Amino acid sequence: MNEKKQRIMEESMKLFAEKGFHATSIQEIASKSEVSKGAFYLYFTSKEELTVEIFDYYTSLIMDKFDFIQQQQKDPRQKLIDQIHIFLELITNHKEYMIMHLRDNIHIGQDINDLVFKLNQRAFEWIQTALTEIYGEKIMPNIVDFAIHLDGILQGYSKTIVMHDLYPNNRSLARFIVDRLDNLIIGTIQSKDEPQIRIEQLSFTHTALYPSQSQLDQQINDIIKTINELTLSDQQKNQLQEAVQMIKNEYEKSIPNRVILEGIFLQLKEIPSLQKSIDALIRTSNSSTDKQTSEGE
Repeated sequence: MNEKKQRIMEESMKLFAEKGFHATSIQEIASKSEVSKGAFYLYFTSKEELTVEIFDYYTSLIMDKFDFIQQQQKDPRQKLIDQIHIFLELITNHKEYMIMHLRDNIHIGQDINDLVFKLNQRAFEWIQTALTEIYGEKIMPNIVDFAIHLDGILQGYSKTIVMHDLYPNNRSLARFIVDRLDNLIIGTIQSKDEPQIRIEQLSFTHTALYPSQSQLDQQINDIIKTINELTLSDQQKNQLQEAVQMIKNEYEKSIPNRVILEGIFLQLKEIPSLQKSIDALIRTSNSSTDKQTSEGE
């Protein structure tokens, strides 16, 4: 990201946290960022767009870190601890980001609503993947309840850390949270409690994106695991993993670039052990596109 743009985002968060969104002017943001008001408009058309970009930047940052950890070859429980640790570190070291959202009830249009919806969907998919890796498919009937509990725990600690300006041992706290989640999940399974909210009740399960996106993510993760097991040099593996990451980035866009995808598919299919997985990924992708097209007609 451009350094000036990054500076504007950081300084504006501090001002929003101190004065509030509505009480902060664009001139104040520009002055604090040591740029002209005209330079501000080179990067953002308004305070509202600035706020959307701040939200998008930080949420994408944390979810990308989650994805990176999820792809690592380590114990699933430890991966979840590491992911929560990273989340807590972000909150602890960027309190102004949380204060910005807590101070004012900001309503800035459909763009932020769409972004929040997409983030909630992506966060749910992360929790679903992480928990099923640890506990297996038997937790799926209660997966929404478990996701709500984990989200509530993280939100509760986040607000407490920010409101009281705390600097906890985030590594220890992350392990503590996973231990408590462990108690909750095991207790629920043993008591055979009925799910309070089922996955089919969630609104994003009725969109074209959800089922295919979840399946695509799983297939992409499987391809990365296969690459890690290939008898290739580290440099060759890194190149292949970068190619797969480009596929993932394209699928996360509202309109993926088919030319880019087809070029990467051809590159990956040159590896015999990847051909079957790539063909399956292409079929899933085409199925998703067909469904979106039919629903749009």
